Amino acid sequence: ATPRGTPSGSKSSASTDPLRLGQRRYVVLRSAAMESVVSLLDDGSLGEVDGDEGRSLFVFVPQGSGTYLVRTAEPNADGNRDCWQVRSAGSDPLTVVAAACSPDEPRQLFSIVVHSSEGGQRTYALSNNSAYLQYSDQRGLILEELGDAPLETVFRFVDNGPAPK
Repeated sequence: ATPRGTPSGSKSSASTDPLRLGQRRYVVLRSAAMESVVSLLDDGSLGEVDGDEGRSLFVFVPQGSGTYLVRTAEPNADGNRDCWQVRSAGSDPLTVVAAACSPDEPRQLFSIVVHSSEGGQRTYALSNNSAYLQYSDQRGLILEELGDAPLETVFRFVDNGPAPK
C-alpha cells in the first residue's frame, strides 16, 4: 500500500540513493524547465532563474527520520548560509523563503523521495510535512498538498562538487 501523501510511482527514499546528501552541493532543476534552476533569490523567496541571480547551490543536510535541511552552499550578504523554510501567508499558497538554519524548526525539514529512474535520469519529489514543492504558472514555486491530484512537479539534482564545511 502507498502511504497517504506519497506520490504514486515512488520507488524508494533518498537514503537508498547514492546522492551522498550532506557531503555534496547540488543545483536543483525542475525537470520540465529547460534551463531554469531553483534559486534562493536576494528578496529571500525561492524561485527559478535562467541566469545567476540569487543562490542556486544547495546542500541537503540529513536530520534523521528521512528529513533534510536544505542549506545554501553560498553565504548571503551577511556571510551566513540560509535554509529553506515554509512560509504561510493566509489564504495564499505556501511558499519557501530563506531563514536562519534551525534543525528544530519543522518548517525547515524537507523530505526527498525518488520519483523516477527512467533512462538513468533520477527525478525527485520535495516535500515538507505533506505539502509538495510544485510549479504554478501563476505563482511560480509553491508548496501544496496533493490530495487526490497527481504529482506534477519533480526535480533533478546536478552534482556541483563537495559541500562547503
